[in-house]
Amino acid sequence: MNRRLSSILFLRSYIFIAAGILIIALVLDSLLVWLLPTDDPNNADRYAADFAMIELLLTESGTEPDAIAARFTLLSTQLEQALAMPVLLYEPAEMGDQHALFETLGSGEIASFRDGQSREILYKVIDATGQVLALGPLPDESSSLAFVETAVIISYYTLVALLLFLWIRPFYRDLSSLRHAASQFGRDDFHTRVSVAENSSIWPVAQSFNRMAERIQYLVTAHRDLTNAVAHELRTPLARFKFAMEMIPKIQDQARLQQHLNAMKTDVQELEGLIDEMLTYAKLSEDKLQLQLQTINLHAWLERQLIQYADSAIPVRLQWQPLDGEPEVRFNSDLMARALHNILRNCLRYAETEVVVICSIEKDKVSICISDDGPGIADEFHESIFEPFARLDTSRDRQSGGYGLGLAIARRILQRHKGSIHVENRRINNRPAQGASFVLLWPYN
Repeated sequence: MNRRLSSILFLRSYIFIAAGILIIALVLDSLLVWLLPTDDPNNADRYAADFAMIELLLTESGTEPDAIAARFTLLSTQLEQALAMPVLLYEPAEMGDQHALFETLGSGEIASFRDGQSREILYKVIDATGQVLALGPLPDESSSLAFVETAVIISYYTLVALLLFLWIRPFYRDLSSLRHAASQFGRDDFHTRVSVAENSSIWPVAQSFNRMAERIQYLVTAHRDLTNAVAHELRTPLARFKFAMEMIPKIQDQARLQQHLNAMKTDVQELEGLIDEMLTYAKLSEDKLQLQLQTINLHAWLERQLIQYADSAIPVRLQWQPLDGEPEVRFNSDLMARALHNILRNCLRYAETEVVVICSIEKDKVSICISDDGPGIADEFHESIFEPFARLDTSRDRQSGGYGLGLAIARRILQRHKGSIHVENRRINNRPAQGASFVLLWPYN
């Protein structure tokens, strides 16, 4: 799911950038076409009206060559100022052997030629006299066109850079938040979490970091609590053992000596039991633990497990919800038996008259409900009792309190079966009653 979400966010960012660049390019291209239309007339057509105006002014006083020349001399300065370019009048004799020019001009046409410096000059023959009018060199418009093109190119790169900035800025901000959280986490601030918007490009990374942080925080807290609890649990039997060792050399009576030796043996057995429980809990906490599952007849298996309670001072009663046939269920028999016995011993410890075990199959799950009629468990402790070394009453001695790992081990076993265990107030015929009910659930197959 995270990989698919990452691909979607990457594709969205890519489309955003590509579409933004394409839109900028299209807009600026349209602007360039509008500023520099491709269908501009050439210079001959553009200055045809100017030639007609000059010819009209020169022939106003007559069409003789001398009159035109005199008229040009009088108006040349004004014409050059009005057109902002040189205006010249050539006599046919001054053109020399420029036959190619006259052939190009034809009758009344405007011809364009370039001088030695590649500057454009326009020529037109005055039909009445054969004299030649010349406009130019024409103003160089390439600089203004280059300026427009340069401005458009600069605008393009500026807008692309702005688009990238708007995309990278939140990305950089989120990365800075992630870097700060990682730095704080490295300083043992395990409460640090990364907070980014769900539409952020690094949202999957932030979610993975937060899950990792929660897992590490839980492991560190559990390790610290487990270490403190183990030290506390080991201290009492070790203290008794040390005291017994100091007393043995001073005891002369064999009966008392044997009593102290038996007590030391009991302390050693208690330490072995505690270590065994701790190793079991640690093994069940391994991430790569693989369970060996067997297909087992649930009826027969459960009856076998309850035989050992046949002579119990408090009876254990088994009830079956209506089942179709003999259900075959896959689970690890040894581990599930340990979880079942851990719960049963807990219920027997506090039950007053009976313990009831109810088994049923609900849809695709197996349900085993173990209920006692003891003092019950307050709602605020329904979750904490499954933590290692948790006890509701710290004043209970070892005989009644156990090691505090039984329920934690049971939860780990159910979790390994992809199931769960929880405690709820006991109910009889859907009515609240005294006692607690432990419900074990795991997939049917």
